Amino acid sequence: MFALSDGTTSLYFSGGGGVIGGHAHESVRQASGAFIKAGNDFLQHLKPCESYPLPAIGQANFYALTDAGILTAGAIEDDLGHARSFLSPLFYAGQEMITQLRLISQNGD
Repeated sequence: MFALSDGTTSLYFSGGGGVIGGHAHESVRQASGAFIKAGNDFLQHLKPCESYPLPAIGQANFYALTDAGILTAGAIEDDLGHARSFLSPLFYAGQEMITQLRLISQNGD
């Protein structure tokens, strides 16, 4: 999942393919904006990083591109989904962005 403050929003699948061009849809722009806002709310909890490994099975990693560099945090997906992680609000905002991207993809937009 990829979102920039200019509205650029995309979803890439590990097996190839994805959904690009989300910025052309108001529902995606709104969800992306909410995701970025949630990310900004958590910046003080993220740590600088220089490598970007794929998450382990059952894990989710978040990366934020900032003026100060790339920051990261991760958590167990089950904890994120059941609001047991401080990052759960960011996870939920990301899930809404994925939902909106999938909806435009299914509608052929």
